Amino acid sequence: MSPRQLMALIVLATAVLATIATSNVIVVMADDQDILLDSMSVMLNVKSLIADRGITYERHYCTVSWCCPSRVNFLTGKAAHNTNVTGLESPWGGWPKFVNQGLNKNYLQVWLSDAGINTYYVGKFMNAYTTENFYTPAPRGSTDFSMLLEPGCYDFLNSIWNEGNKVVKKPGVHTQKITNDKALQYLDDAAESKKPFFLMVAPVAPHVEITQSGVVINPPPMPAQKGLFNDRVAPRRKNFNPDVSSGASWVANKRKLTEKEVKAGDAHHASRLRSIAGIDDMVKMIVDKLKDKKLLDNTYIIYTSDNGYHISNHRLLPGKRCGYEEDISIPLLITGPGIPQKQTSRIVSSHTDLAPTILKLFNIPQRPDFDGSVIEYTSNALKNSKRKETVNVAFWDSDVAHESVEQKKTTAAQVYNNVWKSVRLQTAYGDFYYSVWCDGSKEFYDMDDDFAQMSNPLRSQAATAAYAKQYFSRPFPQLLARLDTLLLITKTCKGDSCRNPWRVAFPNGKVKYLYDAMDAKYDEFFARQPKVDSECVPGDIRERSGPAEVNVFGWGGKRERERRGLWEREEGC
Repeated sequence: MSPRQLMALIVLATAVLATIATSNVIVVMADDQDILLDSMSVMLNVKSLIADRGITYERHYCTVSWCCPSRVNFLTGKAAHNTNVTGLESPWGGWPKFVNQGLNKNYLQVWLSDAGINTYYVGKFMNAYTTENFYTPAPRGSTDFSMLLEPGCYDFLNSIWNEGNKVVKKPGVHTQKITNDKALQYLDDAAESKKPFFLMVAPVAPHVEITQSGVVINPPPMPAQKGLFNDRVAPRRKNFNPDVSSGASWVANKRKLTEKEVKAGDAHHASRLRSIAGIDDMVKMIVDKLKDKKLLDNTYIIYTSDNGYHISNHRLLPGKRCGYEEDISIPLLITGPGIPQKQTSRIVSSHTDLAPTILKLFNIPQRPDFDGSVIEYTSNALKNSKRKETVNVAFWDSDVAHESVEQKKTTAAQVYNNVWKSVRLQTAYGDFYYSVWCDGSKEFYDMDDDFAQMSNPLRSQAATAAYAKQYFSRPFPQLLARLDTLLLITKTCKGDSCRNPWRVAFPNGKVKYLYDAMDAKYDEFFARQPKVDSECVPGDIRERSGPAEVNVFGWGGKRERERRGLWEREEGC
């Protein structure tokens, strides 16, 4: 072998070794845990073992404020409009939709398994994953898994699980204890295998309990948490059961909650805190096990939730499914080898970015069809971050508001069209939320001045303080024109157009951020753009989702180009 051949072999071997994962990753994903209702305050172990030893991301979002679409978003690194999993059950979502879309062959566990990493999963997987379909087919890519099965997924004291291809009922045992025990068992198995591993721990807490008979009640706490937090009430933020209604569409017409409903919400809040404290205890058990197996120094731990939660905010009874900050802003914390300690970061990220980040932690190449990108987690990367400033959030289903008619001692349920598309934009020059509902209602909030999202100037086209205010030294309508175009792009984006949305309208690269787009020379261009609208349909049906193509600066729209035969740039651009 010649010296040149030997050198080439050494370079190749080094490259191969560099791609072999040497660390482990654990993800703990709570179910419905808020960040703005102060639930993290009861997680003392998470604070000391993850936050104090790592990074807390203050601007992390789910892109659909509902369990199954959000979890699929996390597992695939793709926006919900690209997975087409937008609901909880067929035909719009759930495990059957996941399988039918071919995603069971192409998601995080499969990619990790193909790279030689052991993968384990315990807890809630996704909705419509049942005793009838959990093994036909089985979730691919897992070395071992034990997942909650419907109809016992949310029945805390009578849960149903799989063990291999068998259905196992667990009457009388709290589902959190079962989750704890199985997670620790998997860590024993992982340590014995001596291979890099990925462990997903997905407790069902603090989701409401839904018994197998369909009764909905507060989540029962583990015995150790009983009686805790009885003095805690839901935080009285500015949007807490306000005297004047807020929001848009059906939310704007909500009546004020009664004292009885507010008290019930407070009791629900305290119950959720007790449930969350049980997850906090589990995190300590996991860290202690990692220490015992001498794995802690080589393991990344990520803590998050599938979506947020509201209690009495905007006059809403406890729940999610809205685009308000309570529902979409969620916890994200990470610790592990090389992670700076006691850091907070305000870079913008979403669940679409977590699969790319986990691949990066394992030194696995990125997938070209990702809609998300790696979240910075080293000191240098955080300091020099040039991340996107935009998160797209959407919802395609209904919402059900249970209106208490106390004088008749009955309860009536009103079903609302809850289909909307929004863009959450956080820049160095402004912090904004813009949303378009399927009924034509719109919302805008300057989050720097109105973080509670109480004053929506688009509720009426009458002159308001917002219309009088200037943004980037430009009139308010010019900002709206830019936000509408940005939303038009992000609601159907794919791949790079999700990561760099302005490039769709400005392929020359001269507009990368909102600040660039606010230049007055683009006013006429944005005025000619199609406007966002969509029908009130319960899924992502493209032909019923309104305009999807923006005009490209210097080129005009596709139809205009075809009609006029203009395939070259227009004069002056």
